Amino acid sequence: MKVFDQKDTVTIMNKLGRERRPFLFVISYDKEENHIVEWEEIEDSPCHLQFKTPTSSIPLHIEVEPLDFKTYKKAFDYVHGQLLEGNSFLTNLTASTRIKGPELRDIFHSAKAPFKLMLEDRWVCFTPEKFVSVEPNGLLSTFPMKGTKVEIGAHAERELLEDPKELFEHTTIVDLLRNDLSQISSEVHVRRFRYIEPINRSDGSTLLQMSSEITAKLGPNWNETLGEWFFKLLPAGSICGAPKAETLKIIQEAEKNLHPDGKRGFYTGVAGIYDGEQLFSYVLIRFIEKNRDGLIFKSGGGITFKSEVEKEYEEILQKIYIPL
Repeated sequence: MKVFDQKDTVTIMNKLGRERRPFLFVISYDKEENHIVEWEEIEDSPCHLQFKTPTSSIPLHIEVEPLDFKTYKKAFDYVHGQLLEGNSFLTNLTASTRIKGPELRDIFHSAKAPFKLMLEDRWVCFTPEKFVSVEPNGLLSTFPMKGTKVEIGAHAERELLEDPKELFEHTTIVDLLRNDLSQISSEVHVRRFRYIEPINRSDGSTLLQMSSEITAKLGPNWNETLGEWFFKLLPAGSICGAPKAETLKIIQEAEKNLHPDGKRGFYTGVAGIYDGEQLFSYVLIRFIEKNRDGLIFKSGGGITFKSEVEKEYEEILQKIYIPL
C-alpha cells in the first residue's frame, strides 16, 4: 500500500474532501508515514476496520514480559527532570512491552472497541479514544482521554475523579485541546468535563478511563481544506503533553530506548473516515505490533511533577489488555 508524506497527505485529503469522495486515512505519530484509501478500494487494501461488535468469540490470552524497570526509570527520570525545570507541564511517556499471544487477525476479530483497525501482518489497534468528529454543518467535537484506574472496590470511580494528579493531568490536556481548536475554529466550548467510561478487559477486570468533550465550529466549507486544518491538530494533545512543541522534543529524547528503533510508528497516530459529508477519527492507542521478534504492546501514561515512577510503570502494564 502506498505511503504518503505529510505534504502529499494534506493535498490528497483536501482534494477528496473538496470532491466529497469518501476515504479512510491512517496517519502516523510523526505525520510522515500515512495511508489514504478511497472507500471503493477498501476491500482490496491491507487495511481492515470494524466498529464495536466482535465477529468471533475466540478465547484470548496474552502473556506479558514486562519492560525492564531500570530502563523505564531512566526515561522517567529524564522526563521528570524536564518537568521540574519547567520545560513541560505534562509529558506522555510511552513504551513497548513484549507479549506472547494470539495472531493479530484473531485479536482484531475478537476485541470489542469503538474503532478497530488492522494493517495486515503489521499491527492491530482497538482504541477507546475518539479524536475529532465533524458533522455536516461544521460542528466539531473532540474527546481527550486522560486518567486511568483499575476498578477495585465500590469507590474506584470517585477515587479517580478526586485524585489530584489525575485532575491536573486531565485539565492540562483539556486546556491544550481548547487552544488547538481555537487556532482552526470558533465558539470553543467544554460541553462535558471529566466523565468516566468503563472498559472490560480480557482478564475479567474493568479499567476506568476519564474523558471530556469539547466542541467548536468550523466554517461552512470545512471539507475543502480538510487535510490542512486536520494536520494543525496533530499530534493529538492527549498523547504528547503541554506545551506541545517543547514536550515533543522531550518525548523524542526520552523514548529512544523504549521502542524498537526508538520510534512510536503508527502508535499514537490517528485514523478515521470521511464519508463525503461528515468525518470521525480516533487516536491509535491500545496497540499491538508485530516485528521480527514477535509481538509488542505499546502503552503509556501522562507524567507530571507529582508522578511516582512505580505507579507510572504499573500504569503502562495495566493498559496491556484485550477488551472483550
